[in-house]
Parts: sequence; C-alpha cells; structure tokens
Amino acid sequence: MAKRQRYEDIIYEKLYGDIPDDQMGRVAYILGEKAENEKLVAEIEAAGKRIKRTKKNKLNFTMWKIVKPSARPRANTTMGYVNMYVPHAKENGDWFEKFAAEKHLPFIDTPCILNMNIYEKTPSSFSIKKKVLAELGLIRPWKRTGDFDNYAKGIADAIQHGMLKDDCLVIESTQRLYYSIKPHAEIEIIYYKQFPKY
Repeated sequence: MAKRQRYEDIIYEKLYGDIPDDQMGRVAYILGEKAENEKLVAEIEAAGKRIKRTKKNKLNFTMWKIVKPSARPRANTTMGYVNMYVPHAKENGDWFEKFAAEKHLPFIDTPCILNMNIYEKTPSSFSIKKKVLAELGLIRPWKRTGDFDNYAKGIADAIQHGMLKDDCLVIESTQRLYYSIKPHAEIEIIYYKQFPKY
C-alpha cells in the first residue's frame, strides 16, 4: 500500500508539480502569455458576470420519514448474469416519487445545490435532559453507525425519482446530522433556472 501511495505521489508531482497551488497563480498559469490580451481578459470577465447573474430558485421541503444511510451495493446472479443493486433503493425511490407528486415538487434538470438537515431518532436510552438537549441540536449523533456520506447518497438517489433528472447535477452539498424524537429530513434545493451561459 505504501509503495502504491508513493508511486501515485510521484505521478501526481510529475503531472501537476509545475502548477501553482493558489487560485490566481493557476489562472495566470492558464493564461500564460495571453494574460496581456485585453480582449481575452474582457471576454473572461464578461462571461464570469453572466454566470454569476444566472437566476436560481430555492425550494424547501421536509421528508417526514426515517432517513437511513444508503446501503452498500450488493450483487446477485440471474441466469449467469451478475446484477448490482442497492438494498431498499427502489422502495425509497417509489416513496419519493409519490411524495414529489403529492407536494407538486418541480422537475429539476439544471445544476443545483443540495442542503440537508437529517434528524435521526433520538436514542431511547437518553435521559429527559439529554433528549431536550438533542432536540435543541446541542447533542448530535457523534456515535452513529452509518457513514456520513451515505445519508446524502440515500437522499440524492431517492430524489432522482420524480424530481431530479440525475444526481450528477448536484454541484454543491451540505449535510448536517441531528437527533429528534420525530425522525425527518429538512431539504433545501437551490437550482439554476437554466444552464449558465458563458
């Protein structure tokens, strides 16, 4: 493992070692001698302004259900063919498709930002004091069993059923884990009205 890591470090250095670490240094590296080309610099500035001005919509909704981390993919064999599947993915997708229809959620096919507050069930072993502190967001799921990113994957996979064309459209995401005596997930999606033009 150490040899492989060392090999990958050498390759990385060979491919990218000459490129500056800071953002403006990388921009200067890309421009090279064309940094003096006023027309090109003006075009880049105008394109940047157009991208920043692209209008967005914001949508908030709450999923009143237990949100579980996405399970690891499994495989089964049917007539000699290997099929990959994620346990419970279809049930979650079917649930969300119905939910999206009931709530009249829009179909999103543009880049978006997905923000999630996920509330796991408060442990029954907590004292009343701990339950109140957890409900206030002061005691968090520090000793959870599921991987942090698998919660986001579970939600991203579910919302592809009836709302999001593809989870590759998610360009930014935040995820916060809390406890609640009523498990749920608060979802915020900020999506572009159209693909940015540049």
